[in-house]
Amino acid sequence: MTPKILGFRKDAPEPASKESKLAWRLTKLRVVLLLLLLLAIGGTAHLAVIAAEASERESRRQKAVEAAEVATVAVLSYDFGRFDEGVKTATQLLTPDFAREFREYSTSTVKPMAKKYRAIITTETIASGVERVEGNDATVLLYLDQTTRSSQLVAPRVDSSTVTAQLKWADGKWLLASLEPI
Repeated sequence: MTPKILGFRKDAPEPASKESKLAWRLTKLRVVLLLLLLLAIGGTAHLAVIAAEASERESRRQKAVEAAEVATVAVLSYDFGRFDEGVKTATQLLTPDFAREFREYSTSTVKPMAKKYRAIITTETIASGVERVEGNDATVLLYLDQTTRSSQLVAPRVDSSTVTAQLKWADGKWLLASLEPI
């Protein structure tokens, strides 16, 4: 057996040349840089996914507000001369259950009074905001002004009110499921 001196065998090859040591160090450096690049790409991709999810949440929140505003105005506005047209337009913005309830109430209670007094109600959203969005449910708070014109009034009357709108996400859009006065 060959004696060892300071951990080297006597017949061991000569230490690598400076060029091969440099090449080895460059290879290690390339591997480290490649790993860092892969980590950076992975981190960027992860951040992009997080940003996309946040953007999607914000988009759904904004769509909920817009849907609540449009549907609430449609439900709370009517014109005695085009009453049935208004009900048809409004029901397209509602969940099936709320549409049925709205149609029944509007035609049995509101329509006769609107015709009798030649009433025109216009509703305007003054302010609105999302209270919550969880999964396929949203709650939106709306501040409204309603202007009433009728044969019983000498001048238009403006009433302010606040309502919460409950919405359901269905078929890629928000539908109004209920309105509650506050």
